[in-house]
Amino acid sequence: MSTKIDKIVEKCSTITPLEGRILVLPNKLKTYKAKQFVGRPKDPKVDPKDIDADTEMMMVEELVDVNYRYQTATVIQIPIDEDRFKVGDTILYTVGTTFDFDYVKGVSLIRKYDVIAVV
Repeated sequence: MSTKIDKIVEKCSTITPLEGRILVLPNKLKTYKAKQFVGRPKDPKVDPKDIDADTEMMMVEELVDVNYRYQTATVIQIPIDEDRFKVGDTILYTVGTTFDFDYVKGVSLIRKYDVIAVV
């Protein structure tokens, strides 16, 4: 593990999550490019702030960044009864299932049944 993760593991070593919860350090959220249709005024001189119901619009295809539905994280601390994961494992889970754990900066709490896979 890296020194950053080692320091966080050391900070969390005195904390034991309750049954069914895992402390994790989420990795950067991955994105991909997708095409999306966006409404633009037909007249390029029209300021986007001045668009009203009478403004003629056209649909333009544009590339936008879209977040993946799944994210990876490094396991920082596990409950005593957990044997499927160990500290340092990389897990995969659905985005939005974490809870901020503001006792240690950057660490989140996740339920063990929200984990989809061990990477």
